[in-house]
Amino acid sequence: MTVTYKGLDCLADKDNQLYKDLKKISQSGKNAWGYQVHYGYYVVYFGIVLIFLTFLKNIYFKYNDYSYRNSKIGFKHYRLSIMNKIIGVSRYISYKKLPIIISRITGLPSSFGTLFIIISSTLFIFCYCFIPKIWIRPCKGFGSPPLAVRAGLMCMGLTPYLYLLSGKTNFISGITGISYEKLNIFHQGLGWGSLFLGLVHTVPFFTQPVAEGGYSNLNKVIKEDALYVNGIFAIVALLLLCLLSTRFSRKLCYEVFFHSHWILGLVYFAALTWHIYGELKADNYMWATLGFWCFQMIHRAIVKTTFKPNIYSFKSKLAFLTLHKDSGIFEVNIPISNTYEFNWKPGQHIFIRFVLGISTLDNHPFSIMSIPSSSKNSEIKLIVKPHKGLTGKIYNSLLNNKGDRTLKTYIDGPYGGMNRDVLSFDQVTLLATGSGVTVTWSFFEYIVKNLEIGSNAITEVNFVWIIRSIDCLDWISKELVITLNKIIEIQGNLDGFSFDIYVSNSNEITPKQSDDESTPETSKLIPSTDLIDNGNFKNHLNIHYNVKPQMTNYLQSLPISKGKNCFIVSGTNSFQNDVGNGVSQLQRYVLQDKAEEIYLHSENFGW
Repeated sequence: MTVTYKGLDCLADKDNQLYKDLKKISQSGKNAWGYQVHYGYYVVYFGIVLIFLTFLKNIYFKYNDYSYRNSKIGFKHYRLSIMNKIIGVSRYISYKKLPIIISRITGLPSSFGTLFIIISSTLFIFCYCFIPKIWIRPCKGFGSPPLAVRAGLMCMGLTPYLYLLSGKTNFISGITGISYEKLNIFHQGLGWGSLFLGLVHTVPFFTQPVAEGGYSNLNKVIKEDALYVNGIFAIVALLLLCLLSTRFSRKLCYEVFFHSHWILGLVYFAALTWHIYGELKADNYMWATLGFWCFQMIHRAIVKTTFKPNIYSFKSKLAFLTLHKDSGIFEVNIPISNTYEFNWKPGQHIFIRFVLGISTLDNHPFSIMSIPSSSKNSEIKLIVKPHKGLTGKIYNSLLNNKGDRTLKTYIDGPYGGMNRDVLSFDQVTLLATGSGVTVTWSFFEYIVKNLEIGSNAITEVNFVWIIRSIDCLDWISKELVITLNKIIEIQGNLDGFSFDIYVSNSNEITPKQSDDESTPETSKLIPSTDLIDNGNFKNHLNIHYNVKPQMTNYLQSLPISKGKNCFIVSGTNSFQNDVGNGVSQLQRYVLQDKAEEIYLHSENFGW
């Protein structure tokens, strides 16, 4: 098996002068080995442009929120501009959701906006990788295949972003305002993109020697060139990283994914550095990656973890666990002495490591239901629905301990939350299913806490919660009574506040249903005075039995403020999809100059 080019054998005629002349011609211009470094730069520049545009968006909305909240603009002065319409059009597209079945099968993100960014980036990579000619040189002796080198350097261009996005505190989140859990989909995409480019880089180096001299020639090349061996280590580590990060693998055994991920990440980094060291200065990508990566890890350690340099360093916190057997959850309460010890914002989550025998190595995320107290003493309250793994073990331990237990914990966080200022909106609608109320309730308490602030722009709050059983109301019943009484104490009534709790599977009452159950006007309302004995709440707090609204249609029936509207949602994937599609349709109010802004904030851990 031989390959010839212009009468020359690619293996036997390497010492021929014509062969050497043709090699020089092959290495000229944009096909030169050294020129391929530019393609790695193009990838880096593309990422910088995306980050910079997102940074500008972040600055714009922060300034807009600040100026709006502090200017006390009246209805006659709303700034209905072309910018609002541009944003409305972009949100009409980006808030739309793929059908869940498609997202589950393909692993694609459900958001059209996220999908658009991923597809655009993929097209950029494809075009810069495959459009330039030539792909493979006539003979391997003329030099490395341009396609392979190009793909390899483009993979190196992705590497800094891949590792930057791996951190819970990272540089990109810091300047864009997008929390790490929302960027995880891009972290995954970068992993698969790196794997694809890695395979494109690898294949020509194996196929061309086989074409020119068979497998014996390939074995000879592998023995003579160490880059083949260390390159295999890198591509195998990356392949395992990607396969173990799929949704199927994570659901099958999350703990295996979690612990293997950081180990394989270190192996891939080491193997890749070994593979590219000294080649076209590609190791500069690795040193830059290492610098950012170490900075992020140090920042997280001293700002977010028990290594924080203060009087509470290395000290565990006591967590009081209480079982709610009827509703199938357990409650976690962690006393906090002051905000110096630990502080957080509504909608944020923490990672907790339980010690003394309950999966000490596991670090699990939980949304914080409470908000910090204005006084010295605060409490972190968590409502946890058990699943497989850590939460299931804790739930079973509570069953064996008659419902109560005290454990030592280490807290990592807080993370996440809403980047926008919720107090700068005129109307806020809080939507949740089940334990998703831990997110929306924290926002509700925060809004009430700031009612007396003069720059609070909020005039209306709608609280919607869908639960399976009326027993779930016990999760927030105490806080609900206290908070509603506080509202009455501040403003004398509950005007501007509405509460709709939907019990989707109730045996207590079976009311007569109307033909359309998708809106609060047509569903049967039952006053909640049996549950909360206070007549002041009767006209504002309603429980809907045996009703589960379809949220896309439900949202169309809600009144929309002419000013700024905010929808905060937390719950199941299907629920969030319905809300996303519903808020997408509501952008018509912005396009018709009937509202200044309609914004959606979603919280979940379904990545």
